Amino acid sequence: MKSKITLLLINCFLCSQAQVGINTNTPGSTFEVNGSFATPYKQITTAAYSLSASDQYLDYRGTATAAWSLPAAQTSPNFKGRIYEIRNESGFNIVLTPNGTEKIDISNTQVSQSNFALPSGYYAVVKSTGNTTGSTWVVTLFSNGLASNSGSTGSGNTNGFSSAVLGYTPVNASLRTVPATFNGASVTELGCKKWTGAGSNGHTYCAYQLGAGTTFYNTFSLAKQIGGYIVTLPSTAERTWVYNNILAAAPNGYNLNNNIWIGYNKVAYPGNSNEFTWITGENWVIDWTTSPNSTPQGFFAGGEPNNANGNEGSCHIYNTSNNSSRLWNDLAGSSTSSNGVNFDQIVLEFNQD
Repeated sequence: MKSKITLLLINCFLCSQAQVGINTNTPGSTFEVNGSFATPYKQITTAAYSLSASDQYLDYRGTATAAWSLPAAQTSPNFKGRIYEIRNESGFNIVLTPNGTEKIDISNTQVSQSNFALPSGYYAVVKSTGNTTGSTWVVTLFSNGLASNSGSTGSGNTNGFSSAVLGYTPVNASLRTVPATFNGASVTELGCKKWTGAGSNGHTYCAYQLGAGTTFYNTFSLAKQIGGYIVTLPSTAERTWVYNNILAAAPNGYNLNNNIWIGYNKVAYPGNSNEFTWITGENWVIDWTTSPNSTPQGFFAGGEPNNANGNEGSCHIYNTSNNSSRLWNDLAGSSTSSNGVNFDQIVLEFNQD
């Protein structure tokens, strides 16, 4: 018995000094498995859930917004590197919250967040940092590669949408948070409508009246605070619906007659000239009937965008008094008004209900 124990100790020592393999005598990595292995899989239907030490892959199939809690960090034993894989196959957000005052890093621009909203149809990997205060968790993978239940179809608005390009993840429209004021100006929500039916994208659009004109940059920040993003209009179908149902006079729309920023802005790509792009990374729907000069389904006024004075990098919808057709124009993003009319009305878009 003594010799067996000694041999076991020697083998354990050798394992700690060399590479280890399972079903292979010549592992190429520190730990190599030559064959399949199993990790825990659990399907969750309850909205309230606390992740445990025995969880690893969680698949949410509930019928309401989920409020899930991450375990409290601890010094000993420290579970640095613990991984949770979360798949959201419900039609609702999963709001993942660290314990107490602990935080979670979502991206390089969203650090030390109080929670993480995983939208319907998305997948995420969350890992423990080993910290016991501050950011105790980090999102190491965030993807919408799964089929979404949002009901979005081919109008063009979901074509290429990227939260990485936008810089944050929009929330469900039902989870939006509207402040009473922003930068000293009042914020009033006029109403929201969802685009449904044939050719729609299933998105929700909300209209707001501000107490003062605001720049493109501040409008972007306000949109992020509320939880949506500045409206993008990469297709004729979407633009037509927004114009007829959001911008239009009551009772069809919300009487948005002033200048309105849209999410089409210049990006200074390193080593290349500035280029306009949708802030969501979406692609234009192309009008192929104009071949050989096929064009995106834009709505710019003649000669626009023209970068007048070399500083026009943001785009907007003309106010009705200057342009009854509500064509588009480029302008300096620092502007709060144009032709005597304020940018005090905004339209935000939400991908999910």
